[in-house]
Amino acid sequence: MSHHRRNPYRQYIPSQKFALLTPTAGALAFTSSYHPGLVAELKSRIPSTARRWDPDLNIWLIDTQYASVCADLAHQYLGVALTLPLQISTPKMETRAVKLEYLGQAKDRGDGISAFGYVNHGWNLVIPLDVLQKWFEIDISRPGVAATLYSVLGCKRSANEANIKSAYRRLAKQWHPDRCHEPDAAEQFRAIQNAYEILNDARMRRRYDAGLAFQTTITPETFTQSTTGWRSPLRCGWLLVEGMESLGRFIVSKILGWEDITDSLGRVLVSSWPAGGDTFEVDWY
Repeated sequence: MSHHRRNPYRQYIPSQKFALLTPTAGALAFTSSYHPGLVAELKSRIPSTARRWDPDLNIWLIDTQYASVCADLAHQYLGVALTLPLQISTPKMETRAVKLEYLGQAKDRGDGISAFGYVNHGWNLVIPLDVLQKWFEIDISRPGVAATLYSVLGCKRSANEANIKSAYRRLAKQWHPDRCHEPDAAEQFRAIQNAYEILNDARMRRRYDAGLAFQTTITPETFTQSTTGWRSPLRCGWLLVEGMESLGRFIVSKILGWEDITDSLGRVLVSSWPAGGDTFEVDWY
């Protein structure tokens, strides 16, 4: 006996070319006869954050704001005229506080670079690369330029001595090889120490700042490069973010705050993904 889920969207589909667009929970279900051009253009015109393929039902779950795109593709490639659902909700910008347990590396999703975060028992948070880099004050107008010592420590260029020490302690906890099991934890920990040694010394900091002003190359090992994608200096925390809900995921457009997750004993949550591991692990420090 087959235990595959029955596809309710295929219930009344004739054998010839077909396309259906049906409202479902918080999205639209789009199903059609196969056409490679339709699939390719659907992926190019609808962002990866606004579409999700359901392999069990053989349907696309599409954000409601892209209903007209589905209708256009059905007409263009299959000659099918779709009637758009009467009630199509438009996603609204909102502010949320989220408990981020782990943030993966930012990778190219085919329509932009973004990082997925584990929130509410799933990979339900999406943070575009430019949003992350703006928070960590990496100059997104100069792609390929290494991060500054300030962004290595996750602090502002206006940071005073106390701010720099606080930022160092925070990042040192997150990357110390005794607690963090990321494959490059030791390397990144050295970069953090190097940044702190320079910025914590008034004379060396003045020289470094002068170098930044003249766009010199006085930069250490940074978090901007890896073999698989860009990584954020922080992987977990309480985030205050602006964004919109799409297909069960929250797409962040702006980070407003990022604080550590602490327990009743004052310990800080450290999450990391060990080499060869199937998932991330957490520790308290």
